[in-house]
Amino acid sequence: MDGSDAPAPRVAVVIPVGGLDDHLATQLDALGAQHLDEPWELVLALNDPAAVGDPRLEELLDRVPAGRAVEASDVRSASHARNRGAAATTAEVLVFCDGDDVVAPGWLAEMVAALAGEPFVGGHLDETALGIRGQEDWRPPATPGALPTFLGHPYVVSANLGVRRELFERIGGFDEALVRGEDMAFSFAAIDLGFPPSYVPGAVVAYRHRAGLRPLLRQHYLYGQGMSQIIARGGLPAGARGGAFRANAQPVPRRSAVHVARRAAIAAGRLRGLVAERATGRARRRFLR
Repeated sequence: MDGSDAPAPRVAVVIPVGGLDDHLATQLDALGAQHLDEPWELVLALNDPAAVGDPRLEELLDRVPAGRAVEASDVRSASHARNRGAAATTAEVLVFCDGDDVVAPGWLAEMVAALAGEPFVGGHLDETALGIRGQEDWRPPATPGALPTFLGHPYVVSANLGVRRELFERIGGFDEALVRGEDMAFSFAAIDLGFPPSYVPGAVVAYRHRAGLRPLLRQHYLYGQGMSQIIARGGLPAGARGGAFRANAQPVPRRSAVHVARRAAIAAGRLRGLVAERATGRARRRFLR
């Protein structure tokens, strides 16, 4: 039978891509070594226009058995790229990871097996394999032997997330209007629909953090803004809106000046986000009068 008549793969891995680099090549090599008892495809959603015509793209795609790229550079957003990548495939099972991390052997098989019984799952993020010396205690564990939580509600990190298409489409994909925290909002929407996420400890991704204090503080400032957006819009499960300034209280290995600065960055971002949400609400009410 001609390959063009073969049924479309039931499983797709979607990666939002900001640029073509050595990290992406390493990730694609790791994906190319995955073993699954059925065909699957890789979709690179190119979120940088420079990547679309890059001559390295074809060589990178050759590192996986069935890889292709789709353009997603009209809006610079990882959420937009993930949504565009999901829309470009008809696969029933969608698995998301990032281009600068590295999936462990058996990762895809573990995710697909878990999704046979649950519609929404998250794997384990290994922060030691790609860890940065001296930064080991800067952050709470991304997956502390379980899924992370925000104000007591579990969520799946988009760097290691699997979902059945039916649920993905019911939720409407990732919220592209959020500054950050789209994986939280996605998870809370799933919980409200009656599908809380399940943790898959055997599906491991080596997680790469940004190096340096300034990038850390900027990243967590933006996290804070996204948290306030979620709270203000009633995005917590069951529409709960309380806790605009309640600390998430995630445990850290060791308290330090960096820990204090990181928490301050989150608080500043949450304040900025709350003020912006209230201003937007006032402007909307004036417009509707």
